[in-house]
Parts: sequence; structure tokens; C-alpha cells
Amino acid sequence: MPWRERGALPILLAAVAILGMIFLMVPILVIFPLSIDTSPMLRFPPRGFTLRWYQEYLTSESWLDATFLSLRVATLASLIATMAGTLAALGIHRTRVPGHRLISIVLITPILLPLVVVAIAIYNIYAVLGLIGTQFGIALAHSVLAIPFVLLNVNAALQAIPRSYEEAALSLGAGPLAAARIVTLPLIWRGVAAGAVFAFVISFDEVVIAMFLSSVSTTTLPKKMLDGIFFDLSPVLAAISGVLVLFNIALSGLGLALANAAKRVAA
Repeated sequence: MPWRERGALPILLAAVAILGMIFLMVPILVIFPLSIDTSPMLRFPPRGFTLRWYQEYLTSESWLDATFLSLRVATLASLIATMAGTLAALGIHRTRVPGHRLISIVLITPILLPLVVVAIAIYNIYAVLGLIGTQFGIALAHSVLAIPFVLLNVNAALQAIPRSYEEAALSLGAGPLAAARIVTLPLIWRGVAAGAVFAFVISFDEVVIAMFLSSVSTTTLPKKMLDGIFFDLSPVLAAISGVLVLFNIALSGLGLALANAAKRVAA
């Protein structure tokens, strides 16, 4: 249907959507010109071109140590969140335990609360357990934030799979675990993978909890960048931000592609 036959409202909504997208994207895109400016101070517009700040990032031992630490923490957090979230989704969706809706709400609560509230609660527990300043402690805390994303993705994949598939396997003699391993998991693996990707992104970019739980030897990349904003506002921060923007776009695109593929499997 031509635009002129739809009336003014769709045009107005499209214009608002475009303006909103521009409002969100422009501050992010400004990062890239800032990262190639020759000035040792952040300024816009740039007055020269250099890759010096990217080189400094890639040759700095302290920045690379923080990057590799974030990668290790995010990988471990993703593994923990994926296993816990997948098992929780299977238990809630397939067994229909009493109060399963309430359990679902409780499991997604971390994304509904302010991060500082979650961080304070975790800090108090970790102070007793002696987990402050440990890689495992940070990863475990990040997995708490990531589990809801795994749960939502796996639950969406499970809803697209008819329960009759599992019932057929059970009627042929397979036990519940065998039916889940042989039938269910191969059909929902894309949803599980999408949840794992989003869990990785959530952990890799998280800074509030890292502020409470990091130590001198366990400083994640976002935490080190935050420290840099306060103590050394260098164009290196813009270069790292540019790398992270591209990295997160690639991972988010992969996660969305897997999530959409999971919904189409049973269609």
C-alpha cells in the first residue's frame, strides 16, 4: 500500500523511529573519529589521522591483561549461566512444577533490579565467603545477571517445539533424560547458543558489579576503562571503545541470528 494511502500516522511514527535511531547512534559513532585524532586529548572534530591509540592499546600489557581477564570471566560466566538457565527452562517448561510462573519471575529478577542493589547484595555474601577479588567470584556474580537472558531464549525455543516430540520418545522407551538429550536439546540448541552469546556479552560489558568485586590483580576491561575516565582521559579509551562497539555488534548480531533461527526450527 502506498504511503499516501496509509495516512499521516505511519509517516510520523517512522520519522520518530528514525530520529530515535539517530539520537542513539550518533554518540556511539563519534567514538571512531575521536579514536583516530592525532591530539593526545579527546576532541571533536578530529584534526588529523593516526592509528597510534589503537597501537597503544594492542601493545599495552596492562590493557591486554584486563582484556584477557574479561574474556576469561565472560567465558566462565557464560558457561555457568547457560547450564543453569537451560536446566531451569527445561524444568519450568516441561515439568510444570507448582509455582513455576513465580519461579520464572524470581529467576529474571536480576535484570529488573538496579545493578547497584545486586552488587551490594553479592558483595556482602562474597565478604563472608572470601570470593572478593577472584576471577571465579566475578564470573559467578556475572552469571546471576546473565541467567535471565539464557532462560528467556531457551524458553522461547522450547515453546516452538511441540511437547508431542518428547512424548513420542517417552512412549518408545526413552527416559526423561534420554528424551531431553536425544530429542529436545538438538531442537533447541540454537536458543541455548543464543542465550550463551548474550550471557557472554552481558558479562564482558558489565562494570558495576566489577567495581565492587575487582582487586588490583583482577581488574576487568570495563572497570579499567572507568578508572581511566577519572584518572587519565586518553584517546586510548576511544580506541578501546571503538573495538568494543564492533565486537559487541558482531556478537549481538550472532545472538539475534541464532534466536531467530531457533524460532523458525519448528515453524
